[in-house]
Amino acid sequence: MKRFIGTFILALIAVWSFSLQPAVAEEALISLRGGKVKLGGELELEFIKSQDEVGGNGNPNARFAIDKVVLTPNVAFTDAITFQADIEFDGGGGAKVDEAWLKFTGLPRDTYIKVGLEDVFYKPHRKTESYPINGHAFFQDEDLGVHAGGEFEQFYWRASITNGRELTDRRLQEYNDYDITHDNSTNSEDNDNKEIGIGVGMKHHFKDGHEIDVMPFLTIGELSAADVGYINGLPGIAGSTDDSKDRYGLNLEYLLNDMSFFFQYISATDGALDRKGWYIQPSYKVYFKDRPTFTAVEFLLRYDNYEVDQVNDPTDSRTWDRDSFVLAAITDVVKNVKVKAEYAFHGEETGGAEVDNNELVVQLEAKF
Repeated sequence: MKRFIGTFILALIAVWSFSLQPAVAEEALISLRGGKVKLGGELELEFIKSQDEVGGNGNPNARFAIDKVVLTPNVAFTDAITFQADIEFDGGGGAKVDEAWLKFTGLPRDTYIKVGLEDVFYKPHRKTESYPINGHAFFQDEDLGVHAGGEFEQFYWRASITNGRELTDRRLQEYNDYDITHDNSTNSEDNDNKEIGIGVGMKHHFKDGHEIDVMPFLTIGELSAADVGYINGLPGIAGSTDDSKDRYGLNLEYLLNDMSFFFQYISATDGALDRKGWYIQPSYKVYFKDRPTFTAVEFLLRYDNYEVDQVNDPTDSRTWDRDSFVLAAITDVVKNVKVKAEYAFHGEETGGAEVDNNELVVQLEAKF
């Protein structure tokens, strides 16, 4: 722990020193074919400590880790046509294309069209390093297809026609080795059906500092044969041929000056498998004026609830109902540099013995 504290202090000193350097004017490079090129990126360094009694193949040891390094090239072909990608490198040496799309703007009613690999439109902005359980289950990964949106007065809309994602297993948080059913990004198409999604929202300003943003949403599609096989591999399900697939829910955010409140509900049907999840997330941000470093800190709480419409099987974590309670403090060190300290209390209805898998994560995040 002493080593961690010393390293952490040195990192903060380095960030503070960097913040005193003169600003560089924002300019774009010109590509070989005449496009205006800008490059962004992100580095996430973490200290992780999970409870020691967690079973499985995870790592409960207190440790430092490189969560990821991201490079984000952005190329403007014209003022209305832009290419962008997120190329992500993880701490284990792996690499993947996390996003890659062409965006067309300048259409009526502030309409835009994105073609490529992009976040699902009901994915909310995430303040914490940890995803809510809804995120691991439903919106952590991107989808490949056509994504669109637009604005008209205080209303807006989002829509998509995509390949749809595949059902797989995925762990929760940094260590938790107890898998959850997850909508996984894929670069292939396993059936001829396309997934269609639509959301219509409203942003309303009551008065200065008061704003509400609410968007109900729906997606419909069909499961692939591989997805039906995945579901038939769950306890209590066998021989199902149901290939129905839908997601519906609601995002709601209320802002009151430096306070915010976010709520999300999602219900999902995948053939014979029904799941639903919701979470609430209030936060309050305190600003420290006239300071070059450590300019603000945001205190955040989050409560998650996730239910699977199956009998809880102690031998298969995908059938477990779950909840979690997260406490977080997010510090703005300088612009685009944050320290996120989070502790998650996890609870599971296993159908058997309890598991101990609470987790502490302290992350240094730097974006450019």
